[in-house]
Amino acid sequence: MAVKVVMPQAGQDLETGTVKLWLKAVGDTVAKGESIVQIETEKITLDVEAPAAGVLLKILVPDETETAIFSTIAIIGQPDEDISGIE
Repeated sequence: MAVKVVMPQAGQDLETGTVKLWLKAVGDTVAKGESIVQIETEKITLDVEAPAAGVLLKILVPDETETAIFSTIAIIGQPDEDISGIE
């Protein structure tokens, strides 16, 4: 089953964060807990870990893009999984 990767809230008053650099590419296998993307807020830069094991099926927010906290930035699932209804 596909799992969403969401922009974390890295500070109490923050409403957005910036995807700085994807450490994995679409099609790469990821392990649960493995760092897959670096994000930046007004205060810090941090690595976001994969919430599940599988394959990085889709990146929704590219490098150097600001997006809302808790928005979906990527999808992890099984190879050839249908993710058309997720986003």
